Amino acid sequence: MINGHHMDSITQMLFGATVAQAGFRRQLGRRALVAGALIASIPDADVALAWVGDRFAEWEHHRGVTHSLFFGPVVGPMIGWAIWRLERRTSRLAPDRDRLQAWIWLSVLALLTHPLIDLFTSYGTQLLWPLTTTRFAIDSMPIIEPIYSATLAIALVIGARSAVRPSTASNAAGVALLFVLVYSCIGWAINDKVERIAAADLGRPAAVSAYPLLFQPYFRRVVAMTPENAYVGYYSVLNPKPIAWRTYPRESSEAIGVLRRAREAEIFEWFAMDKVLWRTLSEADGHTFVVATDLRYGMIGPTDAGQWGIRAAIGGTNGGNGNGAGFRPFSIPRDASGAAFRRYWADIIGW
Repeated sequence: MINGHHMDSITQMLFGATVAQAGFRRQLGRRALVAGALIASIPDADVALAWVGDRFAEWEHHRGVTHSLFFGPVVGPMIGWAIWRLERRTSRLAPDRDRLQAWIWLSVLALLTHPLIDLFTSYGTQLLWPLTTTRFAIDSMPIIEPIYSATLAIALVIGARSAVRPSTASNAAGVALLFVLVYSCIGWAINDKVERIAAADLGRPAAVSAYPLLFQPYFRRVVAMTPENAYVGYYSVLNPKPIAWRTYPRESSEAIGVLRRAREAEIFEWFAMDKVLWRTLSEADGHTFVVATDLRYGMIGPTDAGQWGIRAAIGGTNGGNGNGAGFRPFSIPRDASGAAFRRYWADIIGW
């Protein structure tokens, strides 16, 4: 349900390959680019933990140990040494300590790029695990950003041409890395600006957070929370206008209070970084559910109050967790129609 809600794997591999081209192609050759791409994708192997755990395992473990800043320096040298040994056996190269150091540094840096890129999204990354399980997020870039990815791809295409000198390839990669760094910082500044505008627009004390939406950094989802209500709106720096806030009461009841103490609820609130809307909803068949949605993700339309969350029937026991909560994850499909896409871009640019 949540796969893909981190910087997409293709971009992660492009970034790892670009780092390899910028700093290691001259010494290690083009094979460094392939290695950089593959090594940069390793941290996302933690999604496999969901296969051996319960249905909340991915929320609990993804972007944990393998996304820590300590993972690269610890695991990278082992990967670099293994590549060096394999290269010596297959290519019959003489022992070369400088080449070993290059492989180690490439492995460490490629592993470090992964959590640092993810940090700029909204998902939350446990950068300081195991010192703390706090989730850090800068809310700068969307999970898919074509300009970001295309810049890295262009640099790699330039470097892959046989007529290009290694120095030219390295320079092209360096320029691409500098661009995406500046571009990410621009997104960070946009988010800060939107939060200030939204706080002034709301006109009441509230905790205001802005989150990037798909494909671009200019249009933001804004969530403001008071003890009584959650407010959701949208703002584009390319099409500035007053925010049309939608208000969702933050319900408080005995049933919600009891269910919030369940293990699944605690995991979900931690995963959503406390941006959770709790509600009681009744269905046509007469069943009543306690529903919690992650306010960080959603779009105008059916997912405005959150694209995914957890729910449990009041008094239900399905789920077998021992406390009678029976929480189950759910997701709401986005409106993927052409009309919705056109409205989306009209909101971004104003026409």
